[in-house]
Amino acid sequence: MLKPSILYQADQEVIGKHLRTKEWVIYSGKLTIYDRKQNPIVLKLKSEICDTFIGEFMEDKKEFKGDPVSEVYGKMAKWYNKNGIIFQN
Repeated sequence: MLKPSILYQADQEVIGKHLRTKEWVIYSGKLTIYDRKQNPIVLKLKSEICDTFIGEFMEDKKEFKGDPVSEVYGKMAKWYNKNGIIFQN
């Protein structure tokens, strides 16, 4: 099977605010659009959270896949909401 080619790549910074602690949550990573039919859009994030309370229960790396970009960011916003964080971008 051929490796899918990359159509577009962009650096992303995803910022949110934790409701209880009022601390900022920052993830940085890449949004990649591949030339394939199933889940062509991938958002790979890496935590920029340093020694805080939130860093203990949030994942260091997270990946979201989907068809349209809005689906990928919707999944990311749901994940933030599940952890008590409001998406700020």
